[in-house]
Amino acid sequence: MKTLLIAPPSNASNPVLPLGLAFLAASLRKNGWAVQVLDIWAEQLTADEVVQRVKALAPDVVGVSIMSPNLVLAMRTIVQIRKVSNAVIVVGGAHPSALPEQCLRDFPAIDFVVQGEGDESFVALLERIRDRSTDFSGIPGIYYRLQGTIHSTGGSGFVKDLNVLEFPARDLFPLSLYTTHPPYGKNKAYMNMITSRGCPYQCTYCSSSVSGRKYRGISPQRMVEEVELIISRYGVREIHFYDDDFTMNRKRVEQFCDLIVAKGISIAWSCTTRVDLVTPELLRKMRESGCWLISYGVESANSDILKRIKKGYGLAEVEQAFLWTKQAKIRTVAYLIVGLPGETPETIRETAEFSLRLDPDFVSWGIHTLFPGSPMFAEAVRERPKLIAAYHDAASNSIAQDLGSPYVAGQYAIYDNDFTHEQLAVFVKEANRLFYLRFSYMIRILFKIRSFYEFKYYLMAGFTTIRWLTTSRDRLSVLDSDISPSLGNSTGT
Repeated sequence: MKTLLIAPPSNASNPVLPLGLAFLAASLRKNGWAVQVLDIWAEQLTADEVVQRVKALAPDVVGVSIMSPNLVLAMRTIVQIRKVSNAVIVVGGAHPSALPEQCLRDFPAIDFVVQGEGDESFVALLERIRDRSTDFSGIPGIYYRLQGTIHSTGGSGFVKDLNVLEFPARDLFPLSLYTTHPPYGKNKAYMNMITSRGCPYQCTYCSSSVSGRKYRGISPQRMVEEVELIISRYGVREIHFYDDDFTMNRKRVEQFCDLIVAKGISIAWSCTTRVDLVTPELLRKMRESGCWLISYGVESANSDILKRIKKGYGLAEVEQAFLWTKQAKIRTVAYLIVGLPGETPETIRETAEFSLRLDPDFVSWGIHTLFPGSPMFAEAVRERPKLIAAYHDAASNSIAQDLGSPYVAGQYAIYDNDFTHEQLAVFVKEANRLFYLRFSYMIRILFKIRSFYEFKYYLMAGFTTIRWLTTSRDRLSVLDSDISPSLGNSTGT
């Protein structure tokens, strides 16, 4: 029985290796299943090309990973596949995990939903499909139709010990087609890793539909084994850890850093974590082992908004973490969001001015999106019961929007505040313009460049950013005086 795993298309730039599918492919291969991969996003395949590839591969089972931002394109792909194939279609990922029953109800081309982590449950499901069984009990997180009724086996397929998993089956994917956007990828070749799953924090805008709230991490020894593997096999010189909270277990990260140093492994790496999960000693070890960049979620500079979204820390902790990180000679990214509950022109201006005072090496502004699986989405559904229908009716309208970055597009959002998406996009562009178009900032970045490749990389990124920031300036000028009159008066450098 042949299984085809599909990464659906996306309107976003910079296709990224889908590690969730790579883990799943490795699990299938370990258990003796014939598995192939089709990354439509990376290969930029047309609808006709997808159909022809599916016909040629003739899978018995098709597994599709769906994120909420690419739901529309994913479902169009599934409908195309259903027209030419009798394969059993199984979906998983963040969106189906958050709305399993709705996916089956609204999209008849889907046969099964695997909720949560599919590394073990998808393998068990394949065994039942092979045996033509209609009894799926005992497999956690399976949703399916039987005689016109949607059934669930209950639970979610969380893997308790990540150390039992095989390393991601990267060799099945078109690695040469994956790219990243600045500031990541200053060294070539670049690759990503995930070393933990689950986040115990309660940020109301964040979905935990796949890996849940229980944190689990692989051992430091296993982390280093994978680093050594991708260096030797793929010539990797830079790694970005996609973990939600890389330094959640500080002892684990310290041991990882000690092993990297003891083994003399030369690798540049970056990660994402929270400002309340670092210490000066930990940062020093991270720097010594090759960490050059840390991305922190700041989100807002308004204390009331931070409390409302249950961020769990305040601005003093943000400033302390950024200071410690700079002292450790590690560069920083500040993630910021506009359009959160309670947002006003004043709070946006407050956050923009704070970003200048904080003075990270990079800022990444996003527009708040209601993601299924998040507490904020659940609250919105209670207050606006047609919200799910609006998500699943997306195929019939054009709500895909630019989220306020030249490197991120194709996501869609549903707002419930006094701002339009266009206004929020203008806020983001103006805040980025004020941050990145400072002469002092440009000079600082130039002095931090350490190679010719890095120089070319940031030069091209700079051109892209400046071109994006200087478009539609007439609109920005109008809104400067109408909505954010004092943003341009900040003296931060």
